[in-house]
Order: sequence, then structure tokens, then C-alpha cells
Amino acid sequence: MTDYSNLEDSQLITHVRQDAKAFDTLYHRYLPRLYRYCLQRVSDTQQAEDISAQVFFEVLNGLMNGKYHESGSFAAWLFTIARRRVIDHYRQPEVESLPDSHPIHPEISRQVEDLDEKQQLLTLLGSLDEERQELLRLRFAAKLKFDEIALITGRTAASVKMEIYRTLDQLRDNWEQTYGK
Repeated sequence: MTDYSNLEDSQLITHVRQDAKAFDTLYHRYLPRLYRYCLQRVSDTQQAEDISAQVFFEVLNGLMNGKYHESGSFAAWLFTIARRRVIDHYRQPEVESLPDSHPIHPEISRQVEDLDEKQQLLTLLGSLDEERQELLRLRFAAKLKFDEIALITGRTAASVKMEIYRTLDQLRDNWEQTYGK
């Protein structure tokens, strides 16, 4: 049994057709980042899981059928598919789901404080335009590099980096003006 964990993405992709363990390695390498990205976009754990599964199914199908071209970044290709599936999700009629249950912890006062700060941050993030929100999701939820985000958005890596840093500066200034922290 071959250990693929130390191989680069491009090397793993060449092995996918011969050995399912190669895809398993890609899957485990990208699942946490992809799931975080999807969860940021849809805010529902089950839907984020469903979209993540759809994306990996599409990726496996694409790899097996030669739809991925080595000239690009695998991560950029993966998250381009994820963006499309999220868009598809919002195009579908809304289906009501059961709320997630949250465990009760003894440090309730700290949780309330954390929740309040999180809500304040979400309010500030919500004041950003969709393009800036998406850049932050791709950078921090998906943990993509600037050049990978550039491939997805059709911009240069330098302009992506500059826009993200400007957005973070704007958020910090707005936080300090609004909450004084």
C-alpha cells in the first residue's frame, strides 16, 4: 500500500486513476478547508456537508474523465467548483430543516460574550460588498493562497492581496470606531 501523503497535488492527480488511496489523500487534504468555505457561505452544517460531498463527487468524476488540466492549480479548480455548487444551492427553492442542537457548557457567560463579539464581527462583515466578503471567505475559510484566489476571481495575485489587506484595515477601523476595542 502506497503512502501518498507527502506528494504534491499534481503528483497525486496522476495516481488517482490507478489507486483510490491517491484521491483519498486529496480528499482529506482539502475537506476541512472546503467544508469551512461552504459553511461560511450557507451557514448550515448539513447543507455545507451536502455541498462538500457534491463538490468532491464532481472533482472525482472530473479527474477520472480528464476534465482537470495540469496547467492550473488544483485548489483553484476545486474551489471554483465549490463556488458554483454554492450558487446552485441558492438557486434552489428553500427547504426548511431542523435546527442543530448545541451542547450546554459551564462557561455560559464567556460564551455569551464570545457570541456577542462574533455577532458584532458578522455585522461588520455584512456591511462589506459581496466581492470583498467572497475574497475573505476564500482567504480565511478556504485558506487559499493569493495566487489561487486570483485564478478563481480572474484578477492578479497582487490586486487580490491588496484588496484583502485594505478590507482587513477597513474592518479594523470600523471595529475600533464602532466598538472601541
